[in-house]
Amino acid sequence: MYYSKKTLPLGKIAEKIWSISEAGYEHGSPWSIEQFSLDLAQQTSDYLVLSEAGQWIGFISYQLVLDEVEITHVVIHKNFQHLGHGARLIAQLIQQLNQQGVAQIFLEVRVSNTNARQLYEKNGFKIINRRKNYYTHPKEDGMVMCLNIKEVKQ
Repeated sequence: MYYSKKTLPLGKIAEKIWSISEAGYEHGSPWSIEQFSLDLAQQTSDYLVLSEAGQWIGFISYQLVLDEVEITHVVIHKNFQHLGHGARLIAQLIQQLNQQGVAQIFLEVRVSNTNARQLYEKNGFKIINRRKNYYTHPKEDGMVMCLNIKEVKQ
């Protein structure tokens, strides 16, 4: 089952999101509970959360401005990684954003995160830029990727 920010079950949402992020990222969550709480309160932010049997598996967070989206997180809890959940979340988000008339989706990914880069490339994302030393803990370049939704076959 998929939830958006507006349809998430009430109760400690920022804490649950942070917990997935802390367990899902190799180097721990890049955001604190407070940062997720502030982001959840932003009018332009939204979340797509995947839940199965009442358990939150992973999420995508993003900012929607006009007809463009910037993905800020794509995270699957470590207990559920490599089972296709990330691919399902990405496909669901692309479908939803296409229906909303979004033209482009942007994201950044660590150069070393080849699994994520391959997932994004399978879904039509293309590398458009490299940001030197974009990430910290550890310091690493980031790859900026873009998907033109109109090019996606539905």
